[in-house]
Amino acid sequence: MAERAEHKATERDSLRIGKLLARAGLASRRGAADFLRTHKVCVNGEPITELNYSLPVAELSACVLTVDGKKIHLESESRVLLFHKPVGVICSHRSQILRGKKLKTLFECLPAEYRAWFFAGRLDVSSSGLMVLSNDGDHIYTLSHPKHGVVKRYLVRTSRPLSPDECRRAEKGVYDKGEKLRFESIRALEKPAHYEILLREGRNREIRRVLERLGVFARELKRTDLGPYTLGDLKPGEFREVERILSE
Repeated sequence: MAERAEHKATERDSLRIGKLLARAGLASRRGAADFLRTHKVCVNGEPITELNYSLPVAELSACVLTVDGKKIHLESESRVLLFHKPVGVICSHRSQILRGKKLKTLFECLPAEYRAWFFAGRLDVSSSGLMVLSNDGDHIYTLSHPKHGVVKRYLVRTSRPLSPDECRRAEKGVYDKGEKLRFESIRALEKPAHYEILLREGRNREIRRVLERLGVFARELKRTDLGPYTLGDLKPGEFREVERILSE
């Protein structure tokens, strides 16, 4: 027990290079090895090539991190931002052209200080709702990776009401392009053709693809919850920082 307590204390007193890169919004700790191989990373002028490099937390404020010769700002704490993505905005760092029109990215909707952050739970251009962003790549990995089974809640209006049998099929699972897709649950709301849908994996356009296999289309799709984070009273285009909830 004493050894375990000492190990945890050491983790609190120092940050390994993977965590530093995550705090800088450059890579998750799981991607740190690849990042070190493909970039010249220096801490206080010292080239860093090994994952076991660590820096005392007390020295973080005086640390100078450079990547390929460019000075990188280091965050001292893990920060989380909630953003209500409007319809028509894409979840990407790069803008795209659709039908001859340039689409605005979610980062173009936010102040410049957030533009190197990671985001969890991509929403397609026709969907709206909660996006969770963080300067901590590991936290985003925990929220995003299917193995963690983080639940996501959506409010969906369909082109017609679903039958009880169609709802059961959606929960049991359907196949589309070789993938098995399924809802964790679907619950009819008071308004006709309005549903609450829960997902765990959240594959690409999963809700829309499941509904289309049932011969139905999503007229409106809004995410209200992602794990412990909720949209609350945020209006489209609004954002706010909140305390980090999930531990690593």
